[in-house]
Amino acid sequence: MNATPPTLDPISWGNLLRRVQMPGRYIGGEVNQTVKDSTDVDTRWALIYPDVYEIGMPHQGLRILYHCLNDQKGIWAERCFTPWHDMEAVLRNNEIPLCTLESQTPLRELDVIGFTLQTELNYTNLLTTLDLGGIPVLANERTMDDPLVVAGGAGVLNPEPLADFVDLFFLGDGEESVVAFSRVLAELRPDFPDSASRRDLLRALVERCPFLYAPCFWEPTFSGPALESMTPLDGVQTPRRAIVYDLENAPYPTTPVLPSVRTIHDRITIEIMRGCVEGCRFCQAGMEKRPQRFRSPERILEIARASYRNTGFNEIGLTSLSSSDHPEILRIIDVLNREFQSQRVSIALPSLRVNDELEAVVTRSSDVRKHGLTLAPEVATDRLRQIINKGIKDDDLFQGAHMAWKLGYTKMKLYFMMGIPSETSDDLLGIVKMAERVSYERKNAGCGGAGQVKAAVSTFIPKALTPFQWHAQRRPEWVRDTQKQLWDWQKLRAVKIQCHTSGESLIEGYLSRADRRAGAVILSAWKAGARFDAWSREFRLECWQKAWDEHGYTPEETCYRDRPMDEVFPWDHLDLGVTRAYLEKEWKRALDAELTDHCQTGSCSTCGVGANLCVDIKALAGLEKYAKPKLIKRAQGNPLFALGELDNLLEPQAPR
Repeated sequence: MNATPPTLDPISWGNLLRRVQMPGRYIGGEVNQTVKDSTDVDTRWALIYPDVYEIGMPHQGLRILYHCLNDQKGIWAERCFTPWHDMEAVLRNNEIPLCTLESQTPLRELDVIGFTLQTELNYTNLLTTLDLGGIPVLANERTMDDPLVVAGGAGVLNPEPLADFVDLFFLGDGEESVVAFSRVLAELRPDFPDSASRRDLLRALVERCPFLYAPCFWEPTFSGPALESMTPLDGVQTPRRAIVYDLENAPYPTTPVLPSVRTIHDRITIEIMRGCVEGCRFCQAGMEKRPQRFRSPERILEIARASYRNTGFNEIGLTSLSSSDHPEILRIIDVLNREFQSQRVSIALPSLRVNDELEAVVTRSSDVRKHGLTLAPEVATDRLRQIINKGIKDDDLFQGAHMAWKLGYTKMKLYFMMGIPSETSDDLLGIVKMAERVSYERKNAGCGGAGQVKAAVSTFIPKALTPFQWHAQRRPEWVRDTQKQLWDWQKLRAVKIQCHTSGESLIEGYLSRADRRAGAVILSAWKAGARFDAWSREFRLECWQKAWDEHGYTPEETCYRDRPMDEVFPWDHLDLGVTRAYLEKEWKRALDAELTDHCQTGSCSTCGVGANLCVDIKALAGLEKYAKPKLIKRAQGNPLFALGELDNLLEPQAPR
């Protein structure tokens, strides 16, 4: 393996690394990394999380894709992250291309550059990474000599702002689709040898892989601040998301790469459930990740045992959109506690939903180490709960907090939002009152004085594919005034109100519902110096203001205005699961402050995913008892995987 960039000798590379903070970010060679013989590989990937190493390395989506691709013969996936400012300067000043960690291969020499995007605030880092890797930033300037640039993840459910820069977007789950795509690409590439045929290759790929969206085959038309239409070209079909139906048996990394420097999460992470049907109207992931799928306690224990054996981490995090909603969450915690308590391995649920089982979950998850507990009430009044469709009760929160203090938890964190539709000052005051009541529950539990509580209050950002996508976002001046009001209301010293800065929220909101005209703005902001926009101390609003002035496509057009019900959205031409009709219905119910039943315990809400599919997936996971009888009747005779569009692309795999 080449340990240094191909243009340098090891001594020169070592001298350059002395000029940067945390050189361990760039050296590779970690335990459990995958290194293959490039001569035996048909398709080479660079998997990139466009942030620094210690942020991207623990991301479970990246780990899963790394495992899925490298588990296949003929495919090699390597890693790369966006360099910090000091390393960017070193690479530019010395004309060194950005390389992969596994083999120090320049990005421009690979076949596929794959970005995992979790937030719009990483868009400018994507441009930095491409540019440092020697790849043309604009997609229309690339030839067959350049890698394909692909992207996926929660940060690109509205792909249009990045349409100028990304060749192909992956819609939906990635475990099966990245493998299917890699095989199709290896098969097709010999048929497109010359530089003029890059567009033809993209056309062939979207024809064979229905989960791919190629922006170059869709033509936007604009009308004032709005998008008027998206017209398909060359006869392309509507892209539709890929779904991993069988989460129980889906591939999962139990031998992850162990980082060479400390990361934000040094722990075993197990996804116990995917999808959520609570129907919170602000939650993009809750809409996009439907239907709800589960892993069994037995499979979770199997993953935990193997992961502990291969990593030695002393904490296991059980993750999902709402882990406490897993129908067997208490048994999962009990099984893991029995297995790992003697090894002093703690079981953690990073964020808990407030429900009637909160007290029991808190009791079971505290057996080894009791530090902080994180809860997500989101809003603090019953009126707003009706609007956001979050049917929780104050008593459940306070009883859970009471038990947590009693069990020895030392601090709590509560997540709230401000800027919800129809919010009043009484709703905002409720945030402070609720945080202080949770703090006082420590005294009520007989554990001394008030407990340490941090109330993290973020600015609500209306997102694509949610019922609130028609709602206007609050302006920065309102955000600043409201934050000051919250701080003025807070009197109890044990409670800390922590607010996100308005600048980052503005950019995230601007990009989340923008159309393709935002591409020119992103490029100009990046050229002006925008980098690491998700980092408060690095964020430079002036770069974006300059770009808005230059192009005239501003927050007034994207996030500050209410959208009429008939407006065309930049993501409407994509099949992402839930239907626009369902979202319209939920938006109207929000305006009327009407709750919609949780469809795991209530009636089917006809969101577009389909009752049959939901029942089939529960049956596959052995959880038929959690499907409503009326849905089971509707699903009779419907074979499992009836909608599995990837089956014909994936060759049968021999048992391992």
